[in-house]
Amino acid sequence: MSKNIAARTAVATAGLALAATGVLASPGTASAGTNGQQISYTDHATPGVRHSIELYGYNQNGEESLGCFNIDSGGTTKISGWWWRGDLTVKAYNSYDCQNRYSWGTHVAVPYSQSDDWFPVTGY
Repeated sequence: MSKNIAARTAVATAGLALAATGVLASPGTASAGTNGQQISYTDHATPGVRHSIELYGYNQNGEESLGCFNIDSGGTTKISGWWWRGDLTVKAYNSYDCQNRYSWGTHVAVPYSQSDDWFPVTGY
Protein backbone atom coordinates (compact mmCIF):
# COMPACT_ATOMS: atom_id res chain seq x y z
CA MET A 1 0.00 0.00 0.00
CA SER A 2 2.82 2.43 0.83
CA LYS A 3 4.44 1.82 -2.59
CA ASN A 4 1.16 2.80 -4.27
CA ILE A 5 0.98 6.04 -2.25
CA ALA A 6 4.62 6.82 -3.00
CA ALA A 7 4.07 6.22 -6.72
CA ARG A 8 0.99 8.46 -6.78
CA THR A 9 2.88 11.17 -4.90
CA ALA A 10 5.76 11.00 -7.41
CA VAL A 11 3.37 11.23 -10.37
CA ALA A 12 1.50 14.15 -8.79
CA THR A 13 4.75 15.98 -8.04
CA ALA A 14 5.99 15.50 -11.61
CA GLY A 15 2.65 16.72 -12.97
CA LEU A 16 2.80 19.87 -10.87
CA ALA A 17 6.37 20.53 -12.00
CA LEU A 18 5.34 20.23 -15.67
CA ALA A 19 2.33 22.47 -15.12
CA ALA A 20 4.45 25.13 -13.43
CA THR A 21 7.01 24.99 -16.25
CA GLY A 22 4.25 25.44 -18.83
CA VAL A 23 2.88 28.46 -17.01
CA LEU A 24 6.30 30.05 -16.70
CA ALA A 25 7.14 29.40 -20.35
CA SER A 26 3.91 30.78 -21.82
CA PRO A 27 3.98 34.35 -23.19
CA GLY A 28 0.98 35.49 -21.09
CA THR A 29 0.03 39.13 -20.76
CA ALA A 30 1.90 42.17 -19.56
CA SER A 31 1.68 42.92 -15.87
CA ALA A 32 2.41 45.81 -13.52
CA GLY A 33 3.11 48.16 -16.42
CA THR A 34 6.36 46.43 -17.45
CA ASN A 35 5.67 45.61 -21.11
CA GLY A 36 2.95 47.95 -22.29
CA GLN A 37 -0.01 49.70 -20.72
CA GLN A 38 -3.77 49.51 -20.65
CA ILE A 39 -5.56 52.69 -21.71
CA SER A 40 -7.67 54.88 -19.46
CA TYR A 41 -9.60 57.16 -21.84
CA THR A 42 -11.22 60.35 -20.53
CA ASP A 43 -13.70 61.99 -22.87
CA HIS A 44 -13.80 65.79 -22.60
CA ALA A 45 -16.24 66.30 -25.47
CA THR A 46 -19.79 67.36 -24.66
CA PRO A 47 -21.40 64.43 -22.76
CA GLY A 48 -23.62 62.37 -25.02
CA VAL A 49 -21.66 63.20 -28.20
CA ARG A 50 -18.91 60.57 -28.41
CA HIS A 51 -19.69 56.90 -27.97
CA SER A 52 -16.68 54.86 -29.12
CA ILE A 53 -12.94 54.99 -29.72
CA GLU A 54 -10.65 53.10 -32.03
CA LEU A 55 -7.13 52.24 -30.89
CA TYR A 56 -4.47 51.24 -33.41
CA GLY A 57 -0.89 50.45 -32.51
CA TYR A 58 1.31 47.70 -31.10
CA ASN A 59 0.52 45.28 -28.31
CA GLN A 60 2.81 43.91 -25.59
CA ASN A 61 4.23 41.37 -28.10
CA GLY A 62 5.07 44.03 -30.70
CA GLU A 63 2.20 42.93 -32.96
CA GLU A 64 -0.05 45.40 -34.76
CA SER A 65 -3.43 45.59 -33.06
CA LEU A 66 -6.70 47.36 -33.78
CA GLY A 67 -9.62 47.56 -31.41
CA CYS A 68 -12.92 49.43 -31.16
CA PHE A 69 -14.34 50.18 -27.72
CA ASN A 70 -17.61 51.79 -26.67
CA ILE A 71 -16.94 54.47 -24.07
CA ASP A 72 -18.60 56.34 -21.21
CA SER A 73 -19.50 59.55 -23.08
CA GLY A 74 -18.22 62.55 -21.11
CA GLY A 75 -16.51 60.28 -18.56
CA THR A 76 -13.57 57.91 -18.14
CA THR A 77 -13.44 54.41 -19.61
CA LYS A 78 -10.73 51.89 -18.73
CA ILE A 79 -9.91 49.63 -21.67
CA SER A 80 -8.82 46.52 -19.79
CA GLY A 81 -7.29 43.38 -21.26
CA TRP A 82 -5.61 45.20 -24.14
CA TRP A 83 -1.96 46.20 -23.63
CA TRP A 84 -0.35 48.85 -25.83
CA ARG A 85 3.17 50.25 -26.25
CA GLY A 86 4.83 52.80 -28.52
CA ASP A 87 2.91 54.94 -31.00
CA LEU A 88 -0.84 54.61 -30.53
CA THR A 89 -3.45 56.18 -32.82
CA VAL A 90 -6.66 57.15 -31.05
CA LYS A 91 -9.83 58.03 -33.00
CA ALA A 92 -13.09 59.07 -31.31
CA TYR A 93 -16.47 58.46 -32.97
CA ASN A 94 -19.85 60.07 -32.38
CA SER A 95 -21.46 56.67 -32.90
CA TYR A 96 -21.21 53.29 -31.18
CA ASP A 97 -18.93 50.57 -32.55
CA CYS A 98 -16.67 53.04 -34.43
CA GLN A 99 -19.16 53.52 -37.25
CA ASN A 100 -19.04 56.37 -39.79
CA ARG A 101 -16.18 58.89 -39.81
CA TYR A 102 -14.28 59.74 -36.66
CA SER A 103 -14.75 63.20 -35.17
CA TRP A 104 -11.44 63.57 -33.32
CA GLY A 105 -8.07 61.84 -33.35
CA THR A 106 -4.55 61.97 -31.97
CA HIS A 107 -1.32 60.02 -31.58
CA VAL A 108 0.14 59.27 -28.16
CA ALA A 109 3.40 57.61 -27.13
CA VAL A 110 2.59 54.80 -24.71
CA PRO A 111 5.61 53.89 -22.55
CA TYR A 112 6.81 50.31 -22.52
CA SER A 113 7.24 50.51 -18.77
CA GLN A 114 5.83 52.64 -15.95
CA SER A 115 4.81 52.17 -12.31
CA ASP A 116 1.09 51.83 -13.15
CA ASP A 117 -0.84 49.58 -15.56
CA TRP A 118 -2.97 52.46 -16.88
CA PHE A 119 -1.85 55.09 -19.35
CA PRO A 120 -4.16 58.14 -19.46
CA VAL A 121 -5.45 59.43 -22.80
CA THR A 122 -7.67 62.51 -22.95
CA GLY A 123 -10.04 63.17 -25.85
CA TYR A 124 -11.39 66.58 -26.81
